[in-house]
Amino acid sequence: MEKINADGALAQSSMEKILVGNRMFVITAAGGNGTAIKVLDTPLSRTEYAEQGKTLGHSMEGFGAEQAAFLVLSENHLEMGGGEFCGNASRSAAVILFEIRKKSEVSFTVSGYEGIVRANIQKLTDHSYNVECIFDNLPIRSNDVTLSDGQQASVVDLGGIVHVIIEAQFPEGNPTAYQAAHRSIVAELGLGDRSAVGVIWFEHKDESIIMHPVVWVKDVDTFFYEQSCGSGAIALSKKTGVQSIIQPTGENIEAVISDSGVILRGRMEVIHEEL
Repeated sequence: MEKINADGALAQSSMEKILVGNRMFVITAAGGNGTAIKVLDTPLSRTEYAEQGKTLGHSMEGFGAEQAAFLVLSENHLEMGGGEFCGNASRSAAVILFEIRKKSEVSFTVSGYEGIVRANIQKLTDHSYNVECIFDNLPIRSNDVTLSDGQQASVVDLGGIVHVIIEAQFPEGNPTAYQAAHRSIVAELGLGDRSAVGVIWFEHKDESIIMHPVVWVKDVDTFFYEQSCGSGAIALSKKTGVQSIIQPTGENIEAVISDSGVILRGRMEVIHEEL
C-alpha cells in the first residue's frame, strides 16, 4: 500500500531519492512525440515550470522531445512545462513510476486534469512498455463549427487542452503552411488564451483513421507537428467514434471513451536517460 502524507501527497521514500536523484528521461509514445521529463524532489512555481520547461525541452529536442514535464515525487504529480494536459506525458510518467516503485499499477495527478490518473504498465523489453492510463470523468466538450473558409470543424475541449478537428488533407511538407493555418484557426476561434491548442487534420485509411496533429503550447511557446498525440487521439475518437487512431509514425494509439471516463493505451519507449 502506498504511504500517503497527512496533506494527501504520496510520501517519498529515501530509496526513491537514491534511485532517482536528478534524472531526466525522454520517453516516446507510439514511436514519436517524445516527452522530456525531469524528476524533482520538490515542486517549482508555475513561472519556474514554464522557464525550466523551455530549457529542458530545447536541450532534449535532439532526442526527439516535443514537450517537457516535471515529475514531482514528493507530491506524486506530473506538471507540464506549460501547465497543459497531455495524455502521452501522463503515460510517460507512469513508466518512470513503474521503474521506481516496481509496481505494475500506479496512480498520480497531472496538470490540466482534476482527477487521479490510474495507470497499468506492462514491461515488454528493457526499454519498451505497454501503458494504459485511465482518466475518470475527464471532461470532453465537443462543438461543431464552420470556419470562414467554409471548412467544417469540431472543437473538442478537454479542459487542459483544446483540439480543432478537421477532416482534410494535411498541408505537410512546409512547416510555414501548417503553422500559418494553425494560427489562423486559433485566432478565428478565439483560442489564443488557452494553455494549449491543437489543430488535427485527419483522413480515413481503409477502416482506420490517420491523424496529423499540430500543437501549440502557450507558456513554453512550442509549436510542433507532433509525431503522435494522446490527447489528440482522445479528441478524434470523440469526434469519429473510432478507437484506434493511426499516428504520423504509423503506429496506433487507442482511446476508449465511456460515460465514466477515458482509457488511453499504447506502446511507450524510453529512448534517453541521464543524470
